[in-house]
Amino acid sequence: MIKNIERTKDGIDSLVDHTRDAVIGAADRAERGVESAAEHVADGAHAAGEYVRDGAKTASRGAHRRVEDAAKAIDRGYAQARGDLSRAAATATDYVTENPGKVLLLAAAAGFVLGMLVPRRRPGSKCDDGTV
Repeated sequence: MIKNIERTKDGIDSLVDHTRDAVIGAADRAERGVESAAEHVADGAHAAGEYVRDGAKTASRGAHRRVEDAAKAIDRGYAQARGDLSRAAATATDYVTENPGKVLLLAAAAGFVLGMLVPRRRPGSKCDDGTV
């Protein structure tokens, strides 16, 4: 009977060892699976970060290019307007130099018409809103 007990004890010890090995093996596989999943998540986060960073750089370059183009267009428009005004001033100066009598009469007529269109205010008279 002692032999049976020893055999049973050995069988149980062997079963406990197999169970322990199976549990340790399963725990190791689970740990490797969790580590692998964590690595995949980290790789995905890094890839998403790179994608966002590249998109931001591209958008920044495009916006910078559009601002530069707008500044150049404004500079061209300013230069053209300045040139146009210079030519207009030169033309007006030439006309006044060549026709001083006509210009004097035109200026007087314009002043008269404006004087007729704009009502005069008398000193001390009140405006419609009650101010002087």
